[in-house]
Amino acid sequence: MATIKNKIKIIICDDHQIFVEGLKALIKDSDQVTMIGEASNGEELLELAKLKDADVVLMDIFMPKINGIEATQKLKLIYPDIKILGLTMVEEAKQISDMIKAGASGYLLKTSGRDELVEAIVKVHAGERYLSNEVSIKLLDRMLNTNEALHEIPERNPPITKREHEIIQLIAQELTNEEIARKLNNSPMTIITHRKNLLRKLNVKNTAGLVRYAVQHGLVN
Repeated sequence: MATIKNKIKIIICDDHQIFVEGLKALIKDSDQVTMIGEASNGEELLELAKLKDADVVLMDIFMPKINGIEATQKLKLIYPDIKILGLTMVEEAKQISDMIKAGASGYLLKTSGRDELVEAIVKVHAGERYLSNEVSIKLLDRMLNTNEALHEIPERNPPITKREHEIIQLIAQELTNEEIARKLNNSPMTIITHRKNLLRKLNVKNTAGLVRYAVQHGLVN
């Protein structure tokens, strides 16, 4: 069994005292980790870090004064050797990603059990990274969604032929089908067919929608 001297020294930074007490109870009998301090926000943590020689900080994200992400950045800047393990109920990939970018070595959900908690502390203390299964899935989903967005073909306006463009411009001038037909030397039925094709192609319901689309996309002044 490891002696107190050889145990990994941790600080818990969380503003929910009931949760802190629960964590303390979980690690109380651990032969690998020992708690040497607690803080309720990032500001208290930075002051406590001056007095305590901590190895690992268990860091919540949402706290008053200085939140976990900002506290992680500041702490790593002053004490780069301290390892930080994000610990929160938040399951959003954005917060998880921001915490890791700020300098956290790992991330656990507060629903994690004692064995996983101790395992995560030991691993980040040894210089490894640790992400719980739930967190790994969240980050993977975010990465895949981001890659899909980056490689997604930009939505293009449906191709408009030269004749369709001419018809749109004349419709915008409030010309009737017969007037457009005479102007373009076509039959009224041909113009009606073009008009129907334009409504379908541009996914609009009527002439007003057609003109609105044309104005929004610079097809007419």
